[in-house]
Amino acid sequence: MQFSMSDGVFGLLGCAADKATASKEYTFYLSGDLSQMSSQKSFLRNHGFDVSQSDVYPVLKEEDVPQALGLIYKYRIEGWWHYKERYVKHSICTAAEFDTALEIQCSRNR
Repeated sequence: MQFSMSDGVFGLLGCAADKATASKEYTFYLSGDLSQMSSQKSFLRNHGFDVSQSDVYPVLKEEDVPQALGLIYKYRIEGWWHYKERYVKHSICTAAEFDTALEIQCSRNR
């Protein structure tokens, strides 16, 4: 059995078939489960970032990534732990600082 979606179904879902992916300038995909990505997307939009959508993934322009991740890390928005390499790359924190923050987070959740 084969299923397909018509343009009308995409419209009902809130997206057009030809706009189901973000433009090419949006290259950084937020990470986490759907709830975490939704929290990050809302937080960033509330802080003035232009967050687009590519299928189920919120996406940012690469130029916004350092500042956006800096805020996600600072405020420990759900799913913040998914970006360790980027935090270090953008000098948001060191690997040791990240590990300490994650350990504190895990001990609070016990």
